[in-house]
Amino acid sequence: MSGTGNSAAFSAHPRHPITGFTLIEMLVTLAITGLIAGIAFPRVQNSMTAMEFRMGAGQVAEALRSARAEAIRTGEPVALALEGRELVIGDGAPVALPASVTVIAGQDVPVTFYPDGTAEPALYRITSRGAGGGSRERRITVFGSTGHIAESGQ
Repeated sequence: MSGTGNSAAFSAHPRHPITGFTLIEMLVTLAITGLIAGIAFPRVQNSMTAMEFRMGAGQVAEALRSARAEAIRTGEPVALALEGRELVIGDGAPVALPASVTVIAGQDVPVTFYPDGTAEPALYRITSRGAGGGSRERRITVFGSTGHIAESGQ
């Protein structure tokens, strides 16, 4: 036996090395992950709101175009009504709008499209508020003499 002792517990090269993570390594990893999530989450949330806004504005424009096409196809007037958070073409099933989107009609009555493609003039204002307080707005105009549907805004 040597003067330093013969204990396997204090060997410089243990037979089975200890593996795993220390508490400090885990805390640093969690802190970095939390920081990245804190930076990325608002951007993801704004992207989702922007996507819902584009989808809602697209639904309104598409519903208007569908109502006009239906009037031309059937030879009968077709109305598009905004009922709460839903769009209704003629007697069809309502189409729900995304929750973060607000649609305001510039007229109190549904817009009616006629078989010759013309329509009653109409204006729809689509708005949405982002998570950071920013807002988006798109206007959709129906020109009465031609029935043309034009979009403007973000």
